[in-house]
Amino acid sequence: MSSSNVEFVIELMEFSAHGALIQAFVPQALQQYAERVAAMDPQALDTPMVSGHAWHGCAVELRDKLARRFDPQAVSSPAASPLATRRSSA
Repeated sequence: MSSSNVEFVIELMEFSAHGALIQAFVPQALQQYAERVAAMDPQALDTPMVSGHAWHGCAVELRDKLARRFDPQAVSSPAASPLATRRSSA
């Protein structure tokens, strides 16, 4: 039986031949990919299966969450983000 993506990420974070260093590596890898995708034009990310705007939105959300976790001084408050504005006006 195959594991879910959540279970797989937990396994990545908990079991490594390099020990606890993986705890720093995985968030760093996520941050780099999220920053790269967030810098792209959402339309350029469109595929037949996934909306580029949705994929871009995931990248922006992840980038901001990681920044708040690891460098809270570098990020504006969540209430100032476009997503929070959209939620509050809905």
